[in-house]
Amino acid sequence: MSTGSVGIIGGGLIGLATAYRLAQAGVDVSVYERDAQLGGLAGTAHLDGIPVDRYYHVVLPTDDRVRGLAAEVGLGDEAFRFRTTRVGFYQQGRLTSMSSARELLTFPGLSAVDRVRLAAFAARCQLKPAYADLDDLSLEEWLRRVCGADLWDRLWRPLLDSKFDGRYDDLPATYLWARTRRMSATRDRAAREVMGTIEGGYQVLIDALAREIRALGGQVHTSTPVLQVPAAGGRALGVVLADGLRRHDWVVTTQLRPALQALLAPELEAVLGPDPNRYLGVVCVVARLRRSISPYYALNITDRRIPLTTVVETTHVIDPQRAGGTLLYVPKYVAPDNPDLERSAADVRREYLGHVRTMFPQLRDADVLATHVARASVAEPIHVLGARRPQPADLFPAAGLATASSAHIYPELVNGQAVLGVAEQLTAGLLERVGGHGARERAA
Repeated sequence: MSTGSVGIIGGGLIGLATAYRLAQAGVDVSVYERDAQLGGLAGTAHLDGIPVDRYYHVVLPTDDRVRGLAAEVGLGDEAFRFRTTRVGFYQQGRLTSMSSARELLTFPGLSAVDRVRLAAFAARCQLKPAYADLDDLSLEEWLRRVCGADLWDRLWRPLLDSKFDGRYDDLPATYLWARTRRMSATRDRAAREVMGTIEGGYQVLIDALAREIRALGGQVHTSTPVLQVPAAGGRALGVVLADGLRRHDWVVTTQLRPALQALLAPELEAVLGPDPNRYLGVVCVVARLRRSISPYYALNITDRRIPLTTVVETTHVIDPQRAGGTLLYVPKYVAPDNPDLERSAADVRREYLGHVRTMFPQLRDADVLATHVARASVAEPIHVLGARRPQPADLFPAAGLATASSAHIYPELVNGQAVLGVAEQLTAGLLERVGGHGARERAA
């Protein structure tokens, strides 16, 4: 069977997983990545020459797509490291553990009634199998009704404020339902939280995919920005690079919508229609420390005198020897116009680590061995209340054009498992359109 050619813009997990499946099916596929390194938001940064995840990522024991794909490209179970972890809160100026049902029922600052309500709410989300009735319900309205005003003011409102940079009035109740169900998958049979990582980070999986694509006859180009996707008669023609047009029967974009306006020819961009989402950016200080400062993998912050989203000490899961010490991630999710996206790295580092010292006074300047400030003005899509939800047909908006990104994930949260689900849908649709031997089996 003859096949068409596919050009994929973006060397992140969606682009490379799709290219790998297409190459397996005998499709002529090329990946174009503008940066020198593959991976996108899943890529690495270097702390004094030691590669670490640019942003923190986690693999759950139930992430079968991630683990299965890794096994296919030569990364067996030994490539994964799983550990029991603890979760904490910074509440009313002090650290509090919430790693078990017992600790939930003794959580400080809440009345006995509110503790019971909180436990009942968590159980309700885990047992609820569908979300249709939550999709048009305001998250704030739902939480106030189910949990009560006091629990909203003391816990949920500050948590949402820290995650969404103060704007959460347009969130559907589906968001917290999906998050609670995702996090329930971290529990083992003893109800302990279990988190995992790929040894060496997602970059190891990214690089393995690129090697397999090339071995199968596909092409992976780095330092190769695509200037435009031109069109004629409503059909995408290929990609324009610095040296001219490279024709493809199908072009796949993996960027979020704000990046497509400058990338797509106007007639292609027009068929996408209004963007139903808004977006969050992220600013993250990554620090390598001489020693551990937190007993928790993740620390939620409900004391809003600390204007951060969380503090994550990933070396409760990652091998500290591999990382050269303790790895601490200090992120803040922000609106795309937040000044922190433009401030100097030194100012951001000084302020964010200063907030960490407020929570962990034992942190000294001498403990900080290396730092990196990672930033992205558009990092996470927000599916707002009442907006149209993504549909499989949205992946193919125009002739010769496919658009796939984390905005197509719903109602799940954005994570590697969900991203690979989008790649599977995209691959199946492309194989139907361009052909390929074993198409249905490969995409299954």
